[in-house]
Amino acid sequence: MNEKNEPMPYCNVLLLSSDSTFVNGCVTKADGSFLMVGEEGVPYSLRASFIGYATATQAIDNRNLIQLLPDAQALEEVTITAERPLIEPSANGLKANVIGTSLAKMGTASEMLSHLPFVTGKDGSYTVLGHGTPEIYINNRKVRDTGELDRLRADEIVSAEVITTPGAEYATNVAAVIRIKTIKQRGQGWSGSLQATYQQGRAYRMSENVSLNYRTGGLDIFAKGYINHGTNHSTESTTQTMNTSAEWKNQTELETKLKRKVFFKGEIGFNYEPNENHSFGIRYMPDTYIGEGKQESKGKSLTTKDGETMEENEYITQNRYLPDLNHSINGYYVGKLGQWTMDFNADYMFSKNRMEQLVLNNQTNEVSSRNHVRNNLYAAQLMLMRPLGKGNFVIGTEETFTNRHDLFKQSGFSADANDHIQQSVYSVFTQYGIRFGKLNLTAGLRYEHQKTHYYENDVLIKEQSPKYNDLIPILNLQYREKDWSLGLSYRVMKFNPSYAMLASAVSYQSKYFYTNGDPHLKPQKHHYFLLNGSYQWIHAQLFFDKVYDTYTSYYKPYNDERHPGVVLRTQGSIPVTYAYGGNLQMAQKIGCWQPQLTAGVEWLDSNGSSLGIKEHWNEPLFTFRLDNNFNFPNGWFFNLNGNLDTAAKRSYAIKKTMGQVNARLSKSFLKDDALTVTITANDILHTGYTYFNAYGDRVYSEATRYYDSQRIGLQLSYKFNATKSKYKGTGAGQSEKNRL
Repeated sequence: MNEKNEPMPYCNVLLLSSDSTFVNGCVTKADGSFLMVGEEGVPYSLRASFIGYATATQAIDNRNLIQLLPDAQALEEVTITAERPLIEPSANGLKANVIGTSLAKMGTASEMLSHLPFVTGKDGSYTVLGHGTPEIYINNRKVRDTGELDRLRADEIVSAEVITTPGAEYATNVAAVIRIKTIKQRGQGWSGSLQATYQQGRAYRMSENVSLNYRTGGLDIFAKGYINHGTNHSTESTTQTMNTSAEWKNQTELETKLKRKVFFKGEIGFNYEPNENHSFGIRYMPDTYIGEGKQESKGKSLTTKDGETMEENEYITQNRYLPDLNHSINGYYVGKLGQWTMDFNADYMFSKNRMEQLVLNNQTNEVSSRNHVRNNLYAAQLMLMRPLGKGNFVIGTEETFTNRHDLFKQSGFSADANDHIQQSVYSVFTQYGIRFGKLNLTAGLRYEHQKTHYYENDVLIKEQSPKYNDLIPILNLQYREKDWSLGLSYRVMKFNPSYAMLASAVSYQSKYFYTNGDPHLKPQKHHYFLLNGSYQWIHAQLFFDKVYDTYTSYYKPYNDERHPGVVLRTQGSIPVTYAYGGNLQMAQKIGCWQPQLTAGVEWLDSNGSSLGIKEHWNEPLFTFRLDNNFNFPNGWFFNLNGNLDTAAKRSYAIKKTMGQVNARLSKSFLKDDALTVTITANDILHTGYTYFNAYGDRVYSEATRYYDSQRIGLQLSYKFNATKSKYKGTGAGQSEKNRL
């Protein structure tokens, strides 16, 4: 408003952070109103200016009314410009600004994630360099399936924060977190989006999804559907050499095709906000395969003993995946009670997996097995938060109950198994964060009690039914000036082996290769130190990780007397492992070119002598990634990226040089870029091979695999209206869901 309380159009309004850094900007409309996107809970200020009027700056409030008064001094016309950085430090890691940057042109959230700082991976499988697999959240809600990332457009995202020191509210096995915040859409009525993707390599893959949302007042009703179909193709060459009573060598060439008719993932639910202080909702998510899935592997093998040919085998392995309907339900409540904020989540999950295997050796000898797995999970989490002194205080609890049955039947090559695992985990946690000027301090503590009952053939095995009581401390210091920041953090983490790693059943892979788990595995515990720093557009981190009881997969003889020549891939623990290294990330815009360069180095000191493995190396592994973004006029966008991992001998494995080059070209059409057409090309140089060369207990195995990664694709994405679901459920028991 002006001095006469009249609306002022065409005023410049800037959104500034607490240190006056530019965050966003806009121009007022004819009625003087303006709208900008920011992050909830951040102490922003607004700065409004107009020629001939004195500039006004004030802190944001629930209702922002700014009055400009005439300036007594005559001003010459000036132009003020500011550019938002692509990457900037945050209290617990690095934050990528997506809206208004090249990251918004990456198509979907799934495609955008691999372009974040220190993040690698694709298709729902991601790694934060030096940290491991992250948990992913969208607007404080845990992502449960990768299809959800495919359904979220990158240009609907405000920011994505890569948290390298997760707080006490996260489970003990959370090594890193990626938190996505989307644009807060307004409006009533119907909204939705449609997306279709087609990729062609040796085999085709297709996916389609639709999302519908209806909002009226505080009620939000939503329904989503996602289907995926196609064929996976892979080739593999393997050589396994074993020295027992004789030298056995098995050479295999294998081609595998996996065809599933249609995979369906659904979602339906509601969210209700009676007022700004309370919100609750329920979400139901079924998924199933429509029709049986079939995987067929055709292989040829040559087996020798002391150089003499023992057998030449042509074999066919057929796996049938029977359709089952799985269910998961999440309910939540978020509300303010005085100075306290309550966040409650409850989850239930039921899943059933049935697989049948048939192997034909030289078209005569048949080997068969059946594996039926049934899972039940109940989980709940409660967090209470409030301001305390000059900081913020959090206290909470989380409980998870798991019941898993694993039934395995076979035709005589090993033994039947009937495993039943019941596990309960009780956790309480507290955390306090406070700011002293430019220094942020966060300290937290989590206590976790874990109890397991392990049954074989309905008989309790006490030595495999442990109890654990763990204290998990977290400490994070962060100092930030205008152009630079420096942080130091320490965290203890505990990782439970997956239930598949604990399975006692011996599975048949080929005539001379079996696999199984180890029910005696202990959780592995990490003591993780991180030093990070940033200066303008340069970001770096150094890390050191001491790990106790590292579980690992390795090879050894199965039974030299009863099954000579058979190699077993099993699980084991290494008492102490050290991992340390550093990463560097640079992102500076040059005209229409926005490059990102990431470089890293890591050492892995892991001695497997307790497992009978003699080899032990600790060579550095170097990682490089160059991400080139080009923003051209008229909505055109081009990305060319490549990655390279150098060769290295690490622990008892030999890594070879690996890397690939990918590209994407997109164009947006219609109002508000409602329609986007994208062409993708992956593994352009056909270099996306994976190599696995490793020593074990009297066994050396080397394998070369190619998973049909050279593909060209077409993606169509369309959205209508502007409303988005307000669902705020975060979910509970996430670590157990991952293990199941």
